[in-house]
This record gives sequence, C-alpha cells and structure tokens, in this order.
Amino acid sequence: MPPKKGRNLSDDKRFVKVVDQLAGGYKTIGQMVYAVLHEAITNGAFAPGDWLRQESLAEAIGVSRIPVRSALLQLESEGLVTFHPHRGARVRTLSAAQIDEIYRLRELLESHALRLSMARMTPDRLERISELANKLDAEPEGSEFLDTRVTFYREMYDATNNPLLVELIEELRGHVGRYLLGFRFDKHHHHRHATLVDHIRTGDLTAAESWLRSHLQEVREGILELATKEADEVAEVDPDVAEMAAKLRSKAPAAGSS
Repeated sequence: MPPKKGRNLSDDKRFVKVVDQLAGGYKTIGQMVYAVLHEAITNGAFAPGDWLRQESLAEAIGVSRIPVRSALLQLESEGLVTFHPHRGARVRTLSAAQIDEIYRLRELLESHALRLSMARMTPDRLERISELANKLDAEPEGSEFLDTRVTFYREMYDATNNPLLVELIEELRGHVGRYLLGFRFDKHHHHRHATLVDHIRTGDLTAAESWLRSHLQEVREGILELATKEADEVAEVDPDVAEMAAKLRSKAPAAGSS
C-alpha cells in the first residue's frame, strides 16, 4: 500500500512497541526520541516513503515537537529521512546508485572482516558460529530471525576484536534494513549460512569470500526489486519520486534472473 500521511501512530502496534522498548535508559529526551525514530525506520515500522508527521510522533511518544524535530534533522543528516518544503519529513527511498554504493562498501568491509576473523578463529567461536548458522537457516522470518542474524554476523566477524569494523558494517546494513525486514533472501537462492561455516571450518578463504560476494550480490538484487516496488507505490500518489522509480526499474534485475 502507498504510504499515508495521516497515519495514527498512537494505534500503530509496531511503533508503540518500539516506544515501549526504548522509552527508558537515556540521559535526555532528545536521545530517547532519536533512538525510537531510528529503530522504527531501520526495523521497518516505518516503510520507505512513509510520512513522519511531527505532531503525531510527539503525541505517540509522549513528548513535545521540539525533540522530534531535532531527531528528524539528525536522521536527515544520516540519510534516513528527507524533508519536503511545506509538506514535512519522509522516510527516504534509496536510489539505485545508493544501493549499489552500499553493497560495494559492504563487500569491501565484510571481506576484510572475514579475513581477519578466520585468521583468529578459535574452536569455541567456530562452534558458536556453527550453532547460530544452523538456527539462522531454520528460523522463519520475523524479529527472532533478525536478532539471530545480527548475533551470527557479530560472532563471525569477531566483533570483540573488531568493534569499529563491525559497527561500520552494521551501519551500512541499517541503511537497507527497512527493505530487508520480512523478506527472506534464502528463499530465492541456496546460500545457506552453514555452507559458509563449512568453508571457514576447513580454512578455505577463497571459497568463503566467494560465498560472501555471491550472497551480497543476490541480496543487492533483491533490495533493488523491493526498492523499485516501494518507489512505484509512492510514485502513484507523489509525482516527486516518479523519476526515481523509473531509474530503479532500469537497474533492477529482470524477472526470473538469479
């Protein structure tokens, strides 16, 4: 469905759940509001193209409009939100060029993280990664699947010894996270995470990197398909994004391609 500007956030169960989870533990109201909106965007509670009305957000979170506007401005600087003159803020729809750049950077960083991790692999960590991979491959989509995926990659990329590197990878993944929610790419290909672990177990860096590159390429193609669909839906009610939708269609893989 195309995004609606008059969405009642106080009755939106997904957004209310985010607010409830993040309402405490922050030093300032501004930090809390930013955390709520960032989480709601990256976990899919707000879809690409959704309007973010300051009045509705403030009422649903239980704050004034001032920290809401400050949070939206910060999210705009991070590329997650765009402001439209006299119309308000909207969750950003990624362009084909932006999606391509994200996945080029992810391939570079994640290949580097994989090499570092394999060089320092221990039997205990390998066992944890194997257990998480099996769980990830068997898990149905949903919040538990997403949590397992985060834990798996943090273990695989050795976040304890590479905290900044893993943080950068997760930040890039966060930019497309709203497209990933609820879409299982392993339904469309045979890149089981257990296969990657098998390559790591045998110390086959070439095969492990090949798995990773192929996996990221197919995820990229899936993201382009989803972004095209979202842009087309928004374009039906907003001609401002019609050109972006056309560009995305020209980049998306043809139906039936692998």
